Amino acid sequence: MPAPSEPRSEAEPAAPSKPSSKKARKRVPDARQLRAQLRAHIERQIARFDAALDTEAPPAGLDSAKVLRDLGGLKTMLDDMKAADRTAREGGTDGAASRPPLRAADLVAMRTDIARRYAAFAAAEPDDSILDPSLAGPPAPA
Repeated sequence: MPAPSEPRSEAEPAAPSKPSSKKARKRVPDARQLRAQLRAHIERQIARFDAALDTEAPPAGLDSAKVLRDLGGLKTMLDDMKAADRTAREGGTDGAASRPPLRAADLVAMRTDIARRYAAFAAAEPDDSILDPSLAGPPAPA
């Protein structure tokens, strides 16, 4: 390696002043990728609930009826998604293609409605239990 005071024989490549527009933009996943990610997430949630039910000593405050109800809902959602994917693969439509695109005002109204429904649900069924055993912390001394 030449001494710092000596001139270098090779010119160093100049760093680009602007990042490439392709690299600067975050790639937006398509609908198929989003559905696959959602299915994987639902499957992880089902596995978590199943593991919570299979533990010998369930976490304190575990409401197994609520967990089973949530498991049933997740399983139904997963089955519906798989059926829609199967229909789309066979050349049919899953209904999403025939719907008109959502406007921003529709999304705001939808978020508001979901927040209102969730607030009503949370007030009716408070959930004080921790379903994830890893988040429960150390057991209380007996």
